[in-house]
Amino acid sequence: MLDPVGQGMRPVAIPVPPQMKAPRILVLEDQTEIRSLITAMLKIRGLACDTAGTLAEARSLVARVPYDMYFLDVNLPDGSGLSLAEESTTSPLVVVITGCNDIQTAVQAIRDGAIDFITKPFTVGDFLQRLDRAMEEFRSRTSMRFYARALENLVAVKADELSKTSRQLDEVRDSTVAALGAALNLKDHETSDHCRRVSENSVRLGETLSLSAFELQNLKWGAYLHDVGKIGIPEQILLKPGELTNDERTVVERHPLMGWSMLQGIDFLSYATDVVLSHHERFDGTGYPKKLAGTEIPLHARIFAVMDALDAMTSERPYRPPLDFAKARQELERHGGAQFDPEILVTFLRASAQTWLTQGRMPASA
Repeated sequence: MLDPVGQGMRPVAIPVPPQMKAPRILVLEDQTEIRSLITAMLKIRGLACDTAGTLAEARSLVARVPYDMYFLDVNLPDGSGLSLAEESTTSPLVVVITGCNDIQTAVQAIRDGAIDFITKPFTVGDFLQRLDRAMEEFRSRTSMRFYARALENLVAVKADELSKTSRQLDEVRDSTVAALGAALNLKDHETSDHCRRVSENSVRLGETLSLSAFELQNLKWGAYLHDVGKIGIPEQILLKPGELTNDERTVVERHPLMGWSMLQGIDFLSYATDVVLSHHERFDGTGYPKKLAGTEIPLHARIFAVMDALDAMTSERPYRPPLDFAKARQELERHGGAQFDPEILVTFLRASAQTWLTQGRMPASA
């Protein structure tokens, strides 16, 4: 049973994504030898593609097929391949193919939304590595779209089943939040209890800070869903036992924006996205994704930061035992003004140890 606050939420099952279909790939490259080479390398990975040597040919193909992935040469006889991506209405993944003298163009393409670039001449190994990276991104985005559609369907079904009384509507909303938590738990099985505890503890701290019932409800949902964006992180990175590389860490650090993107279009969660987007910001401005500082960080995210750190320190990890509450409290106090809002921290420190839930859903001991 998934229950973000320990009561009142019914268990919800969310479907497992079906076997993923191969992406529809278009290769736009004016050199016949390179087109043939790319086609052969895609075949090594069990993938097929359509090919074009000019923008005109590519536009003719795009008019008939909604492609999922483009490999685009920058310089073509009739213009830049990048214009094909700019014209697209389906948001395909774009990998830019460029010569050494066009690196700046490729870098600008990355800034404009391309996921990678390949410099000619390239080796088979280098291309396959970039292709594998593009396929990871394709799988992540496909999973996110699947869960978003499943969520929309769940909301529609629940809305049809229940009349719109205030209590029944809250049941629908809580079930929706639980369903999103279930989707994340399919990928990371250690998150469910953690999400319940930090949600409950954030609400308790919010009550101490005299937040309204409306604010507490949104704080509860936002805290429970803080890591929902990790649905879009490839499992080989999310569950990697060792230290992450810089590139892998960059991928992981996308999850606040991914989570915000998933939730911001859902009306009843529109006020609950502050925690999702800003839960890795730090009071001193060194966090991510926006490097907000002080009270630029939304209040709910500043409340959550304290409770999330408490839960992390007092929970057992494969590489260390849990800290007792007294030591965790000292660590939180030590980082006031740097990682945490010092005023919120003072309110937390005034409360007794028995106020807070820790691993196992047991009150912390003094």
